[in-house]
Amino acid sequence: MSFDRRSFRNALGGFPTGIVVVTAGEGSNLRGITVNSFTSVSLEPPLILWCIAKSSRRYDLFTNATEFTVSVLSEDGRAAAEVIAAGEGELAGVALEACETGPAAIAGAVAVFECSREVLHDGGDHVIIVGRVHNFRQRDGAPLTFLRGRYGKISE
Repeated sequence: MSFDRRSFRNALGGFPTGIVVVTAGEGSNLRGITVNSFTSVSLEPPLILWCIAKSSRRYDLFTNATEFTVSVLSEDGRAAAEVIAAGEGELAGVALEACETGPAAIAGAVAVFECSREVLHDGGDHVIIVGRVHNFRQRDGAPLTFLRGRYGKISE
């Protein structure tokens, strides 16, 4: 029996996720990557994880970064997500907010997590990046979602 990768991907796409932008680097080397593979890991110590494809053009930057910031996008953050996903991660034209200890965050994010790299794990064609959260902030607002290949909003 063969394994149908497209059907597998479609099945995974039936699980709604949030959309985050991870930023790393500084100054003119600050870059972002749009991600939907983000989750909490531990409260003590405070750990999160996200995944990056080994084929990503930004793989070296993000797997070598000792600090990164995760911005949980608000439902009006779609334009920023698309701009960052479509290019090389440049943040020109994307509104940013300074962080206390890490790279800049995406302005208007519903949550921001400033992290140091804790550990990397092999995950097949991806690498799992675990980060230790040093600072975080949150604000009211609905997050941007992703389901079946499309951005969406949560209706309450």
